[in-house]
Amino acid sequence: MKILASDFDNTIFMEQDAEQTKKNAEAIRKFMQAGNLVCIISGRNYTSLKQFLIRESIPYTYLVCEDGAKIFDNTDYPLATTFLDPQEVEQIVSILEKNGYNHYLDDGYNRTIKYDDCVKIVMNCADEEEQKKIIEFIKSTNNVHIYASRYHINIINNTVNKEEALRRLVSLENLSEDNLYVIGDNDNDYEMLKAFQGGVMKEHNPILDELQKKEYNSLSDFIEELMKD
Repeated sequence: MKILASDFDNTIFMEQDAEQTKKNAEAIRKFMQAGNLVCIISGRNYTSLKQFLIRESIPYTYLVCEDGAKIFDNTDYPLATTFLDPQEVEQIVSILEKNGYNHYLDDGYNRTIKYDDCVKIVMNCADEEEQKKIIEFIKSTNNVHIYASRYHINIINNTVNKEEALRRLVSLENLSEDNLYVIGDNDNDYEMLKAFQGGVMKEHNPILDELQKKEYNSLSDFIEELMKD
């Protein structure tokens, strides 16, 4: 039995290529029918991710959302949650509001106004230079994990990333890391790609080049190779 942990956006779900998304969904289905497990691991919250999975008929064994802050089984029961520290949330919100930055808090399912059930702070920002400045400032004042995606800055608990989420899942479900294979395309996939065997999408963030992983044109190609071994 193999365990596939795949990033979602631009790995499973190809926004500009509906046909490839269908091929990826079918490849996942065949992989699972052969007795293997699939973990979809995303920076999205549960509600956002789930609507795409339903729409695209994408099966799964586990969901890891918010970059690892929320872990679900195949019944969507939450196996684990890692919150931000409420005091850190308050401090960061104060900084963002003082500087007029548009942001919101996320509880893993939806937006929230409560500091004590927040797993992620999301700030709207697409300018790369501005992102760098904000990230450096937040890092200098708070002990959190912060990174930029295409349109946002994402802030989660300092103990959370995709690698640690997968290690936690393996422990909770008594799985074997030796059977775990990962694939992704962006900088928030870096830790899991470095820690586990697998590959990167051909179109990927340049930061992943230093890992020297094999490149794949599509997730379906990666799965096809996994099923041959």
